[in-house]
Amino acid sequence: MTRQSLSQPISGQSASSIIFFLSGEGTGVPAAEARALVRMQDDQATFSSPHSRVLVASTTAEPSQIEARVAYSRRVGRLLSDGALRERELKVLRKGTYAIRVYELEKKRDSDRLVTKLAAEIGDDVSLDNPDTELTVVRADRDYFAVTKPSRMKQNWMVRRPRARAFFHPSAIFPKFSRLLVNLSAVMAGETFLDPFCGTGSLLLEASEIGARPVGIDLHSKMVKGAHRNAGKFGQDWLGVIRADARRMPLNKVDAIATDIPYGRVSTTSGSTSAAILEKLIKEAASILPDGKRLVVMHPKTLEVGETDGFELEEELHLPVHPKLTRTISVLRRV
Repeated sequence: MTRQSLSQPISGQSASSIIFFLSGEGTGVPAAEARALVRMQDDQATFSSPHSRVLVASTTAEPSQIEARVAYSRRVGRLLSDGALRERELKVLRKGTYAIRVYELEKKRDSDRLVTKLAAEIGDDVSLDNPDTELTVVRADRDYFAVTKPSRMKQNWMVRRPRARAFFHPSAIFPKFSRLLVNLSAVMAGETFLDPFCGTGSLLLEASEIGARPVGIDLHSKMVKGAHRNAGKFGQDWLGVIRADARRMPLNKVDAIATDIPYGRVSTTSGSTSAAILEKLIKEAASILPDGKRLVVMHPKTLEVGETDGFELEEELHLPVHPKLTRTISVLRRV
């Protein structure tokens, strides 16, 4: 078993390493979300990606603040520098029940022997179904060890799925993907989050879940009323949903914006083209976002954001939907 020393995983140090075991969508989405969540706490963090499913951040960020909101990582935890279980890790694992999970990303190795050795060192209080703590081992180019809390990562996506809401529309975005867009906006708990084309309130639901203060805009009264119903269904207290035209923002200031702009037939975009909507949205967003804050917009790949007054393009993620449509997520930072 090859082990390589990274930084010491001691809480309170200026920097340590966090490992993300990314979900396997085969796109840049999981890594982009992980980087965004780390940079919310530490904009000087550095990253390495030794495997397509492994991202390591050298950072002062706290994993506990990431675990509760991340959508596209299977596990998040502070990386043990050389895989050795020291007294501080053993103390955490022995405090309640624990499990050892091994994820094989390279050719199969003798993981059973490794688990037996680790279990003998930790003790007998094992719970495979609902452990308090997990020792996660990701076997890729090397073995990566982390003490993780998977219970913090249970997001109950199915509870908020479109069909479970008080108001349903086929355009609704699923909770996990909505959380991604919210996370890419880097909105923090207590900050104001805006979706200017909110529809049924998919993004607003997830923004509220992570402690942000959501506000929505939609041109259609049916959607506005439906979004209000969905907020009530889940007992969420939003700042409100406004019936208005997002091309003429009725707000003076927000801390983050994320949205999926309307596109398709002209009738679905209220007589405007998607290109015109995107251009106007960016101009309006520049007038209400403070410097350093982010606009996240999903749009067809055929619409290019490019160089934009007031923003720098931080990230572009391309998601194939079918042969004739690829959706792009553009992350823009106000400058």
